[in-house]
Amino acid sequence: MTKNTVMPCAADFESWTQEDEDKALEAAAEQMKVKHLIKDGSVWFLAPHGHIYKLPLALSIDDFARLSDLQSDTEQIQALKDMLTSFAGKDAVRQLAKEPVMVPMNILTDYGEIISKMQGADLGKSSASASSYAANMATE
Repeated sequence: MTKNTVMPCAADFESWTQEDEDKALEAAAEQMKVKHLIKDGSVWFLAPHGHIYKLPLALSIDDFARLSDLQSDTEQIQALKDMLTSFAGKDAVRQLAKEPVMVPMNILTDYGEIISKMQGADLGKSSASASSYAANMATE
C-alpha cells in the first residue's frame, strides 16, 4: 500500500493480495493481545493501551455456569462486564466499554484457559499427567 497517503488509492486495492490481508490481520490481532498475571487470588489483565482489569481466580459455581452457558459474543462480553463490576468496580467496566471489541474477547479467552488449567491443577491433573496416563493406557 502507498506509504505516503492516509487513504488508499485504487491501485492499492488492485494490488492487495491474500498475503497482504494475512499480514494485516496478523498485525491487527497482535495489537489487541492482552497480557496477564496471577497474583493475590486474582487474574490481572493488561490491555494493549495500558488499562488493567482484575477478575477472580476462584470463580463461583454461578459465575462458571453463566460463562459456560453463553452462546453469543454479546452475552460473553456482558458477563465479563458483570464480573468486572463485582470484582473491579464500575470504572473498570466503563473503561472496558471503550476498548476495541477484541480486547474483552481476548480477556475472556485467556481467562477461560486459566480457569481450565486451575481446575486441572486443583484435581491433581495437568496436560503432562493426562498425556502420560493416555500413554500408559495404550501400553497396557
